[in-house]
Amino acid sequence: MHLDRRSSERTDLDLWVEAEGDVGAHVLRARDLSLGGLSLDRGVAHPTGTRLTLELRLPDREGALRVEVEVTGASRDRGVGVRFVGLSREQRVRLADYLLRCWA
Repeated sequence: MHLDRRSSERTDLDLWVEAEGDVGAHVLRARDLSLGGLSLDRGVAHPTGTRLTLELRLPDREGALRVEVEVTGASRDRGVGVRFVGLSREQRVRLADYLLRCWA
């Protein structure tokens, strides 16, 4: 499965993410982030289309950012790709501000 169907530029990062879904709650590592979604390291396998709630702890001192995502693909070698679903304006602005600081 090809996980590189990106519509937004991604920023490499190393961030722990709390995930909640049908198989319970678990902690995963995010490898990169964009306004469209993120890539998670290998962890609990989720089929394409699975919806999860993620809690991102961005190092911007504003507290955790809870977002809904949908799994777009998974691979043993590359991890899990997810896209954001239904981001509010405030969530999108916070992600954009964080990414702009990373790119500076």
